[in-house]
Amino acid sequence: MDGSLGALVLVRHGESVGNVRELFTGVLDLDLTPAGEDACRLAGRRLAGAGFTPDLIVTSELARGRRTAALIRDSLRSAAPVVRTWRLNERNYGALSGRLKAAVLAEHGRELFVHWRRSYAGRPPALDDGTLALWRRLPPFDRLPAEALTATESLADVVARLRPWLPELGEHLAGGRNVLVVAHGNSLRALCALLDGLTPEELAALNLPNARPLRYDLVADGDRLRPLVRGGTYLDPEAAHAEALVIAAQGGT
Repeated sequence: MDGSLGALVLVRHGESVGNVRELFTGVLDLDLTPAGEDACRLAGRRLAGAGFTPDLIVTSELARGRRTAALIRDSLRSAAPVVRTWRLNERNYGALSGRLKAAVLAEHGRELFVHWRRSYAGRPPALDDGTLALWRRLPPFDRLPAEALTATESLADVVARLRPWLPELGEHLAGGRNVLVVAHGNSLRALCALLDGLTPEELAALNLPNARPLRYDLVADGDRLRPLVRGGTYLDPEAAHAEALVIAAQGGT
């Protein structure tokens, strides 16, 4: 890996239909709301104002990630190539997928709700075999390897899913190339855990607001990427912190 690394900027997708309805969205392929689209364009303008020009944009295989990447790219007037990886997909909430968070809380109680939603190792109830087989035949999973969609995932599973991708990210950043990564609340939390060496407790407390660019300046430290500032730096820290508090009050990303 080239020791000279470009800047890495992480952006969680804009507000989605699932966010507005307060659903366990996970791998359900829902699109952005109009407000989410506007926030993506604003994120692009903030990046332009900060002088950030991506040489590459990497996003997930889910529509809200792809749409966010496209809107930011257009707002930046960028010609940077966009590549996708399923490793950046959102966490699969299994049988909770599509359910209202409030309904799950009322049915199962706060302890189990928090365990499924925020703990490091807690896996929600799994999809049944028939549903899993059906979803693997639907876009975008019909063109992805079977391992791209398991029956359920803990946050620890998402960290394990992302870990093999880190060397590829390092190669993208090599030679001073700037990279914009557009993904999801839990996949970006997992990426932060790997970059910052977060403990499970620190990761449980981490919330990433929608469409708020978070910049990391990294150095190659042996076979790992090490941030110069642990936790990175938001382009608009006050607004990002306020929105993260709102997410925390709602029970977290």
